[in-house]
Amino acid sequence: MERFTGQDLGEAPHIAVLFYDAIGDFIAITPLLRGLREKYPNCCIDYFGGEQTREIEEASPLVDSRFSVFGGTGGLRDVIAYIVEREREVGPYDLAINCDFNEVLALSTSLLQPRFVMGNCYQPDLRGLGPAPNNRIDDIHREVWAPDSFLERYGDILTSNFIGEIFCRLARVETAFQRTETPVAPAAGPIPPVLIATGTKRPAKLWPIAYWERFVNLCAESGIEVGLLGAKPADQARHYHAADSDAYLLERTTLVDLRGRFSLPEVAGALQRAKACVTIDNGIMHLAVAAGTRTLALFGASPWKLWAPRVAHLEAMLPTSPCSLCEENRFRNEDCLLPQHQCMESILPERVAERLKEIVLVGG
Repeated sequence: MERFTGQDLGEAPHIAVLFYDAIGDFIAITPLLRGLREKYPNCCIDYFGGEQTREIEEASPLVDSRFSVFGGTGGLRDVIAYIVEREREVGPYDLAINCDFNEVLALSTSLLQPRFVMGNCYQPDLRGLGPAPNNRIDDIHREVWAPDSFLERYGDILTSNFIGEIFCRLARVETAFQRTETPVAPAAGPIPPVLIATGTKRPAKLWPIAYWERFVNLCAESGIEVGLLGAKPADQARHYHAADSDAYLLERTTLVDLRGRFSLPEVAGALQRAKACVTIDNGIMHLAVAAGTRTLALFGASPWKLWAPRVAHLEAMLPTSPCSLCEENRFRNEDCLLPQHQCMESILPERVAERLKEIVLVGG
């Protein structure tokens, strides 16, 4: 097993790509998946993700086969069984690309026993990670990607610190780095012109519920109907910290409840039919951008330059009173570290509503 630095993989390489099963994670690395197909037209790509993103993994034309590392019931025993079956069908893995820093995926990558590896992977003896990076491009993997100083140091290699571009550069593929993709399926029923999503796995990114209420009411005053996207209420409560706030909004505003009605490709289809999406940094944001929908993304306690592709139809609504504590903690804190949620509270609903009206009513 060697560190991949662009070595010849042959005519029809067997490639594995591994990432955590968050919607945004899968969408953000679709430039990598597309770039691999462009560079290796006869390749076979196996994707190792999880149950939460199964629907878009299965529907994506960029993936030949997929397996749920996360959310299954058999643990690593099932991972091994899948690997053995895929090697029987396609042959040994030529390249494994681990896009995460998760120990489970580092171990799963080592089980693949690829000829070449990019990203974290345990040595065959399981005594440590390796092989170590040995050139400047691979040094990127050991850096912290969010700060502006990172791009200043690697500006000769990268045009942005969008995660989609970073992984493409590490894998030595060229493509349209900022163009993400999603499978799209028709969404049944009426779709309001504006769709919102309030939930997220990390509570520090939440926008105050009173702000959402004010925003929806401002839209209603302008005659703009708004629909609420998201998982089923039980899943919203378990994973996305939004069940109570969503119930509050649905009781007190004119929101149309669309939660749990669609598969993930159908959510993308609904977003394509909408005129705009307003959301915090979450999976719906990534689906909206990949679907080509005009998107206002409320970024405060998350690294927007890392997760927002540089495309014209995505506008990052940034705090007027930012805080540096999340970045200093490498965004590992679940909740806000201040007594008052300064960054998200400084993104006022009036400002967001005014910009939305320019898009929906004026076409700006």
